[in-house]
Amino acid sequence: MPTAGKCAAAALVVCLTVAFSGPSSRADERPPVMGRNAAASTGHPLTTAAAFETLLKGGNAFDAGVAAMLVGGVVEQDLYSLGGEGLVLVYPRSSRKVVSVVGQGWAPKAATVDWYVSRGKTMAGVGLDPAVVPGVLHAALTVLERWGTMKFEQVAARAIEYAERGFPLRPRTTQAIDANRKFIESWPDNRRMWLKPDGSAYKAGDTIVMPDLARTLKRMVDAERRAARRGRAAGIAAARDRFYKGDIAREMVAFLKQHDAPWELDDFAAFFAKVEEPAMTTYRGYEVYKHAFGSQGPVLLESLNILEQLDLKAMGRNSADYVHSVVEALKLAYADRDSYYADQAFVESPAEGLLSKAYARQRAAQIDPRRASRGYLAGDPLPFDSRVKTWPYWIANLTDAVTSPPVVGDDDPTAGIVKDTTHISIIDRDGNVFDSTPSGAWLPTSVVLGSTGVMMSVRGESFWLDKTRAAQLRPRSRPRYTLTPSIVLKNGEPFMAIGTPGGDNQEQTILQGLLNVIEFWPEWYPNLHEAFRWPRVQTLHFYGSFWPHPGGFNQLNLESDFPDSVVEELKSRGHDIKKIAPRSIPSCATAVVIDPVTGTRIAGADPRRDCYAMAY
Repeated sequence: MPTAGKCAAAALVVCLTVAFSGPSSRADERPPVMGRNAAASTGHPLTTAAAFETLLKGGNAFDAGVAAMLVGGVVEQDLYSLGGEGLVLVYPRSSRKVVSVVGQGWAPKAATVDWYVSRGKTMAGVGLDPAVVPGVLHAALTVLERWGTMKFEQVAARAIEYAERGFPLRPRTTQAIDANRKFIESWPDNRRMWLKPDGSAYKAGDTIVMPDLARTLKRMVDAERRAARRGRAAGIAAARDRFYKGDIAREMVAFLKQHDAPWELDDFAAFFAKVEEPAMTTYRGYEVYKHAFGSQGPVLLESLNILEQLDLKAMGRNSADYVHSVVEALKLAYADRDSYYADQAFVESPAEGLLSKAYARQRAAQIDPRRASRGYLAGDPLPFDSRVKTWPYWIANLTDAVTSPPVVGDDDPTAGIVKDTTHISIIDRDGNVFDSTPSGAWLPTSVVLGSTGVMMSVRGESFWLDKTRAAQLRPRSRPRYTLTPSIVLKNGEPFMAIGTPGGDNQEQTILQGLLNVIEFWPEWYPNLHEAFRWPRVQTLHFYGSFWPHPGGFNQLNLESDFPDSVVEELKSRGHDIKKIAPRSIPSCATAVVIDPVTGTRIAGADPRRDCYAMAY
């Protein structure tokens, strides 16, 4: 271990800071998390500790990020498991270029809209009907192979230990088990994994072991060892191949076939994590990178382009003018999302037009500063795009959008179930940046695939069974995903990595957090926790990404620590406001920043959940 690493290890007890959860948490109870060397912030203390441990052992941000993804896939399974998906952005200092890794699984080759409709099936997010290939392991091992320095065995060691020897359950995990006991008990392997041998429930603090999952990971390690003589990259590829092409894949597919799901081994064997150019825009001298138009990531970029036309700083943080402007910009971006974003292997989105600054000026001019828009109206980016000149799919054109009635009772098998996500942000001593939003294969809704210990992602619930929609189900297509890591550069140098759970709300949390950091730097610096503690708003003015795609048009949630004067002014402008408890909007922003003046690494974590930030 390098000398600095030894010093850091010795001082570990005084270096770390917990991002306490709960409404009583305040930033002054959570001092700044800063260090000269590296910083990490994730959705679970054990996940952050795994990243930190890897850094101290000499790993870079990419080794640490993969270790965190693997540990999170064991200990955070109410939010994400190793049968889910992992979306990653990396900034390797060696290339000085942000790269996107798309670990979103695809539907089987046999899956078509007609296949589902003819059988009376929906994409309700429970069980095997909305299943897609587990994508996170392919993405993680692709990152490790291309940009890491360690072997799979090294970065998987802590995840294997937690699965084999156990880890203590946090309260929210036991709550997730209790929330859908009926589903868990209906699948024998789920019951064996998530309930005690006598069928009773685990309590918070109980230790749980997952021997089947440990065995799957150890088989991957064994494959790497057998290929070791061919080098590190070949060993990592062998571990990945055993999961997607070897005996592990055969076991998963045999289970799926046994339950009449339309899967073949080739659906796994042919799968790959795409490595591609990210989407990008500039905002007041910053370069902001997101996943491209197969995700909802460009919603953030479109919103920033629109808001760049306005003087947000002069409006004042969280004033009525400021909130109104942010919400109205998001409404426009979401209408474009629901119209133009989809899997780019099947649809070419007018990306150039949607991210054009001229298009943003046109969209900004549509905002009435005194009145909330009730319409849900996509723009026309085609005149601003040099490639895409026609659009054959549905376009949002609702002049007076009406909220969809909720699905209730037996029609909604996910009623009352909380499905969420997690996030990982890391910057190392060399300035390498790793940012990932892993999610899916949640324990309350996902089926354990036999004795593999792997739960199957239900991300297919984001498909539309509607052939007029760009984001419709197609064979081997990837659903338009909500998972949305972010990397920000300033003058070409790494500045920030940020992301959050929250489904459709992710871009809203990131937007508000990013604006807090950039526009109101003196009000939080150097305590990044403070920038995430400030109250937030949440518009529901879009079609939900998840089945049955409800619309919450013109609904606006405000955390109740907004001043009454702001709430009343927003109501007077026509927003349909619901006041909710402080720090209760679904999110858990985790971020790391490099101070552009001092080079100090700063980590921050949202008080809205038990996220955890560390630096040294």
